[in-house]
Amino acid sequence: MSLFILVVFLSSVVVTFPNVRGATNFNGTVESEYSDPMSGVTIILADCYFNILDTTTTNGQGDYSFSVNLNGNSPYYLTATKNYRWDTDMEIVYSGGTYDFELDAVTEKIAVFFWASNACNNDEIIDGYIDILEDEGYTKFYEFKDSSNVVSACQTVDSYERDVDTIFVYIFGHGLNSGSHSYTNFSISGSTVYSNDFQDYMDAWESPRKCLLVESCYSGDWADDFNANPYLAMSTSDENHVSKYYTTYEEGKFSHWFFVRVDAGYSAANSFTYAAGICTTQYPKKKDNSAYTWFN
Repeated sequence: MSLFILVVFLSSVVVTFPNVRGATNFNGTVESEYSDPMSGVTIILADCYFNILDTTTTNGQGDYSFSVNLNGNSPYYLTATKNYRWDTDMEIVYSGGTYDFELDAVTEKIAVFFWASNACNNDEIIDGYIDILEDEGYTKFYEFKDSSNVVSACQTVDSYERDVDTIFVYIFGHGLNSGSHSYTNFSISGSTVYSNDFQDYMDAWESPRKCLLVESCYSGDWADDFNANPYLAMSTSDENHVSKYYTTYEEGKFSHWFFVRVDAGYSAANSFTYAAGICTTQYPKKKDNSAYTWFN
């Protein structure tokens, strides 16, 4: 009896959509979640059967405008999409008009590697670390081998990263200490960078989650200079001791055991403690001001 009543009820309901045909104008503005105009956003108009009727892109001010002959197959789907770094937004429309969009940023995990070939002359070591980080969900990698312009390299990262991203930085080079700050050679030719200067470069990055691991002798001030929110900063030795090279694996001894532990599924904090327990004569240092649990 109840099924019969439902059928009778549904048969009396008529759903109609405006049967809009002919030339119609569409326009609007696309902004990011930060209220910045977004250029190069693709705007797609499709009918209810997902046949694409027209496409266009936003200009430098984030504006778009186009005219199209609607085919009457409403409702229509108006979509704004850019790339995987941004969420797609869609409006169900029945006719032309002004339709604005706001695209949200998609968080990404970014890894940045600086290494001097006279400290690590086996690129497969870095490739192995990248493989481990890929398993941790990292998708964007910067590899600055023998970087002679660290400022420019950091600016390259700065132009890409955003305030929703997570960034891990690994540095491997020969180092010393000035008595106030640690410094490391970022290239075989001796591109020397001080820990406090590199902090300035990373401070410019918008990301709220930043981690640093420095495989270098006398590197303790790298941890001390980065002892601030939102950093997790780790050095493989203190400012008075060398960091040992693991000849068997052609890599830093601390880094070897740190990444072995991360690969086994442990957090960065746990992996640091594990590697420090093996490299006791190096006196590794860790300063953790991050609210984020790294690698777990």
